[in-house]
Amino acid sequence: MSEVYFYHVTKQTVASALPQLLAKSIDVGWTVFVRGKDEENLKLFDDTIWTAQPESFIPHALVGSQNEQKCDILLGTEENDSSNSDFLISVNGALIFKEEIASYKRCALLFDDKNLDEMDTAREQWIEFTKADIRAKYWSQETGVWSLEREN
Repeated sequence: MSEVYFYHVTKQTVASALPQLLAKSIDVGWTVFVRGKDEENLKLFDDTIWTAQPESFIPHALVGSQNEQKCDILLGTEENDSSNSDFLISVNGALIFKEEIASYKRCALLFDDKNLDEMDTAREQWIEFTKADIRAKYWSQETGVWSLEREN
């Protein structure tokens, strides 16, 4: 059964936390779709992924780019089809719809402690998913490392 991980980013930015999660996804052989609210913010994530870990290469592409068919990690918006991916990652408060969760091996929301809109979206999604008996895990880096704080 699919589950949703909630990553509460408190010690870094969402953009700097994302490459670590993508690298772990590559290690297990998953295809990934990073869902953002708008293309402008996705371009920031695109740039960050290219430069975040100079010692490792994380191949990825924006939906609609010339390399889209060659990459296992795609960045797009809610309007783009992400159904062929193993792992759906939501950033910038982009929604994950409860009806789509079962089609992924895992879903995740990365949300910034300093962004009230992202915090509100994460809270609303947690409530929605747990009421629907969708497995959810809340991870925090408040202590400096990622730790599981709560699960249903």
